[in-house]
Amino acid sequence: MKSQPYLHTREDIDQLVEGIYRALETTEERLDGRCDDIYFPMDLSISALTSKVEAIQGEMVESQSYIARLPEASLSIDRRNNISTNIHN
Repeated sequence: MKSQPYLHTREDIDQLVEGIYRALETTEERLDGRCDDIYFPMDLSISALTSKVEAIQGEMVESQSYIARLPEASLSIDRRNNISTNIHN
């Protein structure tokens, strides 16, 4: 007895293809979700660090301009004596 090959109707094939596309969409959504879980927290961390670095750089510029406006300080602790403490008389 010879078995007949099963012939799929157009409707059967459409249903199979539809199932495949549904599975692909579900898989893609899951992968997108996992990528979001990994990428976005890291992106937020990098953004936060970048903001902090920029703030620190701004503070450094302010400090440097403040120091530049100060009158020049004497190199000696005793302003009347400009001799280094390493030089012995």
